[in-house]
Order: sequence, then structure tokens, then C-alpha cells
Amino acid sequence: MSSKTVKLLLVGIGGYGHFYIDGIEALADQVELVAIVDPFPAQALDWPTLQAQDIPCFDTLDAFLATGITVDLAVLASPISFHADQSCALMEAGVHVLCEKPIAATIPEVERMREVRDSTGKFLEIGYQWSFSEAVQNLKTDILSGHYGMAQCLSTHVAWPRTSAYYARNSWAGKIHNAQGAPVYDSPVANATAHFLHNMLFVLGETQQSSALPRKIRAECYRVNPIENYDTACLEVETEKGDRILFYTTHAADANDGPSFLYRFEGAEIRYEIGGDIVAYLADGSIKNYGNPEGTHMRKLDVCVAKVLDADGATTPICSIEAASSHTYCVNALQQIPVYTVDPAYLQVKEIKPGEQLTFIPNMGVHLREAFEQQKLFSEMNFPWATPMGAAVVVCPIHS
Repeated sequence: MSSKTVKLLLVGIGGYGHFYIDGIEALADQVELVAIVDPFPAQALDWPTLQAQDIPCFDTLDAFLATGITVDLAVLASPISFHADQSCALMEAGVHVLCEKPIAATIPEVERMREVRDSTGKFLEIGYQWSFSEAVQNLKTDILSGHYGMAQCLSTHVAWPRTSAYYARNSWAGKIHNAQGAPVYDSPVANATAHFLHNMLFVLGETQQSSALPRKIRAECYRVNPIENYDTACLEVETEKGDRILFYTTHAADANDGPSFLYRFEGAEIRYEIGGDIVAYLADGSIKNYGNPEGTHMRKLDVCVAKVLDADGATTPICSIEAASSHTYCVNALQQIPVYTVDPAYLQVKEIKPGEQLTFIPNMGVHLREAFEQQKLFSEMNFPWATPMGAAVVVCPIHS
């Protein structure tokens, strides 16, 4: 290992940026945080500590780039609508990039990022942490080797409640476009629970570095909170190879449940429950334990730092555009289908604290698990709050 110290730029220190600050501190012998970009640093939990360290902070990325300060790696924890422009500007400035998920809001943005990455030779990794975990990497290796046979159906459910404070925390939460008119497509599928749809696409990719491409989607999207986009969805994805993926997600529950998944193959069932390990139960009665994919939350940062230090391996992707773009194809497809507002008669509101409410569908976590277990969409389960119109079918943009 080289004795070089990786000079790092962190873009966005509020929200998820806090976790990166912890990750940077854990790599203090390898990483030097030399600059920050954040328009509102004083609002961040870590600002007093960073300010005491005299780390320069800039309102915009352009202001930072104008200084000529040299960095090896940039970590982007900025809002979704900034991912493409900031990633491209940094790669063009000669900087490797670790960009938080999702890669971008739209497919044209993704393709621009691909062109800049390929023309500059800089790496662009996307922060789907499960993809960097040894558990998922080893599972994918076995799937690719044919160890479990052909995929039959991969399904995941996750209920993560989000209160009114979640939607009030910034100007784009739950929005289709931000205040400047740029697409955001914020939803549980696109943002908070994106990891778990992405993981199903990722493990079905034809190479270790790619994800399966979606062909068409049958889906239902619902709105419980007073937002533009949806906060609840179920979808059935058909991939180019004909694989079947089912995903159930909501912010309109009153308790956390999941993620839990069941990946069915010809020769095994692979299961995961939050807090546990990914375990394969083979048809011959044997069991293989892959470990917990959540155990190394910041391995994505560790990997990117190691890639910079080992220049010869810096271009070998872990979760780059070929892996991350399939999720964006799905998100863009879902924006083509109607969003149904759930009748208030089926809702309850819970006061979390003064000025903060949770709006939810009673027993929503149970409903998600029931649909997951029966491999049906909400309308097929005849839930009273679900639309009788049934699911809409849309061809993914990559095929249109």
C-alpha cells in the first residue's frame, strides 16, 4: 500500500454527509479532508467540529474549483438534482468521484455522466453500499457461476415510516421537480429504499460490474402524504432476460418493517431479514451464510480510497454506471404511470411531537408482507385502500 494520503473533497455535510464525516475520521491515516462544499454549513451537526479544524468551506462547487485546490477524490452527498452536474465537473477537473445514490434523476443525465467518465478515465462509483459489501459481492459471484441455477423470482418488501418533518426537511422531498424545475422524482423507490430494488437488479447482472436491464414494469403508485409524487408503491419488473422482480415499499406505515427479501432460484431460496445475514437454503438441504450486508456501511468509502491509492486498479468498477443505471430506468418508467391519492377514510394520523405528524394506513406493514408472500400487487390483494383500476404497465425508457 502506498504511503500517499488521499486528499478528499466532501460535497454536502448535512444529512447523509454526516455519515461520510464519520467514515473519513475512521480513515484518518489515509485520508485528508481538505475542503467542503455546502451552501448552509451552519445547519449541519458536524459544522462546529469542522470549523474548528479550519477546513475551507465553499458555497458552490464552482467556487471550490476556481481556487485550484487539488483533490484526489470527491464524495458527493448533495441532493439528487446536483449529482450529474457535480460528478461531471469534478471528473473533468481530474478528480475521482464517489456519488451517493441514486446516480441521477434522469436517463440523459446518466448518459452524460457515462460519456464524461469514459472520456476522462476517472472512476465514478455510486454509493449503493450493499453492492460494496462482501456479502452481496460473494452472493453475486455464486449466482453468476450458476451455483443456484436460473432465477425464478426475486422479491423484497420494506416499510419505513416518514413523518411530516421528513417532507419538510428540504425543498425537494416528495417532489417531481425541484424549485428550479429540474427533475428530482423523489419517492421511496427513487431515494430512501432505492438500495433494495437496486440490489435485485444488481445480483442479476450478467457481469460482476453490471445490473440486469429492466424491460417493462407493472406497477401501482399511491400518495398518502400531501406531496407531489408517491410515498407507496408495488412493482413487478420484467428484465431483458425474462427474470421477475417484485418490490413493495412504503413510507405510509406506523412501524419499521424490513427490508426483507426472498430470492428464489431453481436450486435455492436466498433469504434476508433486517439485522440478520443473507442465507441461501439449497435444494439439497445445505445452507450457505453470506453474512450481513449492513455490517460495513462505509465500505464504499474504504474501497474508493483504496482505488485511489492503487492507481493500477482505479478503473475497475464496483458499482458504477453499468450497475446503477438500471435503477434509474425503473424510476423514470414509474413516473409515466398515475399516482392514486388514498381516500382519507383509510388513513390515520399520529402526533409524533408538536408540529410533526405521521400519516399512515393502518396495518400497512402487514399488507406489505401479505402481498410479498403471495407475490401479488396491492389491487390483486383487494386491499380496501387500493385502486380497483389495477396496475399500469409501462415499457422502460431504455426500450422505448
